[in-house]
Amino acid sequence: MGLLNLALGQLIGLFLPLAAFLVALYFYDRSRRRVVVSTLRFWPRRPAPPVRRRHNRIQHPLSLLLQLLAVLLLLLAIADPRPGSAGSAGRRIVLLLDTSAAMAGAGADGNLLMNEAKSLALSYVARTGGRDRILLVAADGSPAVRVPFTSDRQRLRESILAAEPGWTALDLAAAFDLAAGALRLALDSPEAELGERAAVSEVVYVGPGRFVGRPARAGVLPALRFLPTGDVADSLGLVTLKARSLGPAPGSWSVDVVARNVRSDPAVARVEFYFDGRPLGHRGLDLGAAADSGLQFTLRTQRPGRLLARLAEPDGYPQNDEAWVDIPALRRIPVQVVGGDRAALEPLVSSHPRVQARFVDAPEPSDVTPIQVWASGGGGSAAQRAIVLAPPGTESPAREAGSVRSRPIAAWSATHAVAAGVRDPELVPARARIFAAQEGDEVVAEMEEGPVILARSDGRSRLVAFGFDLAEEDLRSRLATPLLFANAVSWLDPGAFREESVEARPPGAVRIELPESSASAIAVRSESGEELPWVYGDGRLKFYAGEPGTYRVLAGGFAATLVLSQAEIGTTVWEPAEEVARGLPPAFSAGGQPGSLWPWLALLGGAVLLLDWIRFGRGRPLDAAAASSSGANGRAG
Repeated sequence: MGLLNLALGQLIGLFLPLAAFLVALYFYDRSRRRVVVSTLRFWPRRPAPPVRRRHNRIQHPLSLLLQLLAVLLLLLAIADPRPGSAGSAGRRIVLLLDTSAAMAGAGADGNLLMNEAKSLALSYVARTGGRDRILLVAADGSPAVRVPFTSDRQRLRESILAAEPGWTALDLAAAFDLAAGALRLALDSPEAELGERAAVSEVVYVGPGRFVGRPARAGVLPALRFLPTGDVADSLGLVTLKARSLGPAPGSWSVDVVARNVRSDPAVARVEFYFDGRPLGHRGLDLGAAADSGLQFTLRTQRPGRLLARLAEPDGYPQNDEAWVDIPALRRIPVQVVGGDRAALEPLVSSHPRVQARFVDAPEPSDVTPIQVWASGGGGSAAQRAIVLAPPGTESPAREAGSVRSRPIAAWSATHAVAAGVRDPELVPARARIFAAQEGDEVVAEMEEGPVILARSDGRSRLVAFGFDLAEEDLRSRLATPLLFANAVSWLDPGAFREESVEARPPGAVRIELPESSASAIAVRSESGEELPWVYGDGRLKFYAGEPGTYRVLAGGFAATLVLSQAEIGTTVWEPAEEVARGLPPAFSAGGQPGSLWPWLALLGGAVLLLDWIRFGRGRPLDAAAASSSGANGRAG
């Protein structure tokens, strides 16, 4: 038996002074005292006091014993004795409290699952031994420790009552892995031997057991208890809403919707769509039992707006009945073409629908800094972003080392963005200027005589210099020519031709398919601009965002805006093995440890005090034997 609030020495140190004080009071109250008065005339005659021995004697030792017993019982109640020896360390318990998105739903009885889970967790904590140390884990998509191992029951109760449902689905396997790791550290036990420590440890999961991801790995745990709550009674929900721009086609978006059915029977969902508050129509979606299903359509719009998808019939879990994304405005790339033959150049600069070209005789000021195309050579070095077509005989910002006629391009850069996808061996300019590359110049393409395309960047401005005219008659018919021009525009303005994607999905672990061609200069930012860590591999970009919000992903020619706002409920229900204990333990736990004894000790101490008052504390007169003895002594005196 151990004491939770007092050590044994403290208990004895409190009891001994109180006991000595009570004994002194009894001696004081029963002793005779000599009183000097002026006269005895008005005093009633009383029998002479009995002849006493030299030492005082306690007349009612049973009363004193009862009061000493009551004081001891009340001090024991304050000390809060708990099972186990004073040197026992108690058990180590990991309490996994489900705080996933499913806990915001109501069960069959209409009560919130989170409230039911809190009640079960508090009841379990109240039944543990005083020296048991409990670690509280909030289990959702990213399980985390809320309270480290402690025997402070008040702190545990406050943390349990403060728990709220999150937005992510439960990752039960991660929760069990966290529990196993915590027990290994607390018990200083390797994983291979952890299963043999059931007598001194336990893992308790409180919740409906609905999760996503890999199967729960519970076999490594020493002892496992399942405190089941109710389950989400009725829920159809939208998991994702995604809109992706369709390549160069302006204003065309491919829209994908995925809905989830967590019911145990099939269902049909009617999904309604709105754009800027105006209805677009609706689609029916067949959903299997505990399964996902999706639909796809094309949205065409030339202006920005909010696309909203909503379930026509609300259910018992409204948190995921609708999803929305903001379709961005179509981005145009302003281009000023200075000089040159407009008839020859217009098919080239207009080959991409996002390019908005203006033909001018000299550069003109603009609210948005345009890309300048110097069609017949010229002052490209003065522009922030410029493409210079400088065949022999024209002015060029790159120094000329010579010129050639009708020579094929022998080599293309394998890394530079301007040369991406361009490998046409029949791209043969009629006339070409050979450049002398300087420090800081990057060679994009070269002939045997030297470079014919250079790229230059100094941090403030960028320039692409062509040693030939892209608009000459023999090159206009080549498929590589418009691609080469588009690559140059894209390098000068990295966001020019990005594939835009906007998506509403649940928070948590985010995975985005990302082609190798776009896996450059990856950045993941929150709405506040904070950089998030990420991992890229096997064509997928992965990062974790546990909180709702808007996140921006940029990667080369790809850009995505993620609205993480969908509450996610898992479709897999945990089926524990037969050896897993279920429900609350009895008042005496599986380890043979009773619950708290202090209420019973306090009641017993109060009952002893009441018995003493009834028997000795109501001013009872001396019994007949005591009275006769007193009278005899008086007469004898």
